[in-house]
Formats: sequence, C-alpha cells, structure tokens
Amino acid sequence: MNVDILEMYIQQEWAPDFRYARHDDIPWTPFRKAANTAGVALVTTGGVHLKQDPPFAGIDDPSYREIPGSASASDLMVSHPFFESQELEQDIDALFPLTRLRELEGMGIIGCVAPRHFSFMGVVPHWDTYEGPAKEVGGKLRSDGVDAVILTPGSPICNHSLAIIQRMLEASGLATLSLTIEPELTKIVKVPRAMIVDFPPGCPVGEPTDRDKQLKVVKEALEYLTTMKQPGTVWKSPFKWTRSCSTPMCKL
Repeated sequence: MNVDILEMYIQQEWAPDFRYARHDDIPWTPFRKAANTAGVALVTTGGVHLKQDPPFAGIDDPSYREIPGSASASDLMVSHPFFESQELEQDIDALFPLTRLRELEGMGIIGCVAPRHFSFMGVVPHWDTYEGPAKEVGGKLRSDGVDAVILTPGSPICNHSLAIIQRMLEASGLATLSLTIEPELTKIVKVPRAMIVDFPPGCPVGEPTDRDKQLKVVKEALEYLTTMKQPGTVWKSPFKWTRSCSTPMCKL
C-alpha cells in the first residue's frame, strides 16, 4: 500500500488535519528475563472483543476492551469495518492468538499467560486520543506482572495505530514487539521492535485453522522480542501465505 496515498485518503474522507505520527526517538525497555519465566500479554488494534461487550465504533474510537486470559475463541468476535472477517469466525487466533499463547504456556516456552489482554480499534485518524487509554492499559499490564507484549494489527492503517500504542506501552516499562503487515507505516512511527509478516489484513498470525504455522509465528515473535538488543529493529519473518482467504478484501 502506498503510504502517501493512504494519508491523503484519510485527510479527504475523515480528518483534513491528519498526519502520520513521526518521532525522532525510540522508547526502549530491555527484556531481562528468560522467556520461560515471563508473563506475556496480547494487544491488538483488530477490534476484537467479548461477544457480550459493546462493539467498537467504526472511526475515531480510541477506547479499549479487556479480554480475560481464560477467554475461549467462542467468547470472542471482531467488530472492524475495514477488513472482511469471515475467516476469523472459524479461527480468531489468526488475529488474536490467545489460544496459541496458552499452548505455549503449556509447553513451558513462556512463564504464564497474562490474566488480561487488550483490544483497540485501529482506524483512529485523531491518534493523539490514544494517549490516555494506552497509558491506562500499560498500567494494568504492569500491575498484572506482565513482562512482554505482542501486538497484532487488523487492517493496514491499524499498523499506524498499533505502532503509536506500542510506543506508549514500551515507554511505560513493558518490552513489546509488533507484527506488521505494512512495514512502511511501522517504520514511519518508529517502534522498538517489529516483525514483518507477509500475510493479508486480518490474519497477521497466519492462515485460519493452521495451528502449526500460528504457533511458529508466535514462537518466532517471542524469540525476537526476547533477543533483540537494538532499538528500532525490524525483522522479516520467513513465513508465507499459502492459500486463498476472504480477508485480503480490505477497504483500508
């Protein structure tokens, strides 16, 4: 996606004053524990929430939803107007890999799954409104004893919002890594750590129902999160998309 065209589109459709967030600095919290002793949380801008919770508004909704670490896939749904989510009805772990994270805990690869995880809507042209909610989320994650956070996007513009939230979480004292499907947007904002995934919108963790690939992607993300030493490192994952999916029909 051409990031300049996307910026102009957002200006024309919703926010004439919209500009990408650009920074000179990169917040950095070193990861100092072994992965198998760490508490790990998920944060997404893919509009995931519990079915009984109110859905997100389509545009400029900086609020968040809490998702218990014990939530099952059947408890969750997606309310995001800018990518097709039919495939996620079969397997929401392709976007929000909570089941995969619990499996990694069972394997002894991570210390524990955080008791709470958090979801935002990623289409927020007035992105400064994320500041209060993101700081609240950072405080809750720290109070839960979280050491590391993996962040996942939904649609392409979600990568911009995800990067903004990631920076705030990192600045609050959490080691973070984001998956990105639009690396140019991620690089504009300057995040501490990112992993490029060559997957379509809505499925940053891999094909729905492909448990093995999803596990490999999350394990790889954890490996890079725990070993990257240089702020601003962006790593390209070797995994490729291998089948058709409805989610590439992305509107934004």
